[in-house]
Amino acid sequence: MLLSSPARARFLTALVAVLALVAPILLSAAPAQAAVKKPLDIVTIYYNPPGADHARNSLRTKEYIRVKNTSSSTLNLTGYTIRDSGPWKFTFAKGTKLKRGKTLTIRSGIGKTSSTTQYWGAPSYIWNNTGDTARLYNSKGKLLESCRYKGKRTKATKTYVRSTATTAYC
Repeated sequence: MLLSSPARARFLTALVAVLALVAPILLSAAPAQAAVKKPLDIVTIYYNPPGADHARNSLRTKEYIRVKNTSSSTLNLTGYTIRDSGPWKFTFAKGTKLKRGKTLTIRSGIGKTSSTTQYWGAPSYIWNNTGDTARLYNSKGKLLESCRYKGKRTKATKTYVRSTATTAYC
């Protein structure tokens, strides 16, 4: 079926108008999804383990942050870092590898490193009970994720992740 020139012009005008409305939505969806994709993800911060906040190592090792490899292959975490809102900085040791889909727990105190657990070696607690922000950086210093929590039971918002009285879920 052939359209007359005026009908074809109206059709093309309507088509361009629809494309003008839909194109920005379709084009903006792809970058937003790509921005969420990161190879390493902060999963949990156990910031207030049971017991009094004494500087004993046996209590500090109960406090931890857990990360997960969300990529499709084994990650070499050499040079990756985790920071809190204060002066604390943890750098993954040379040769640290994490298999696809696996988690690694970083405990605040001093202990023996294994394939599933590393130790910050800090002389005090890292994660504040009243709230803090964990930041995860790759080996080039690029921020992969920021996880901010309040130190009480709270629902997730645009600013804070969901937390209980002891744990933040990033």
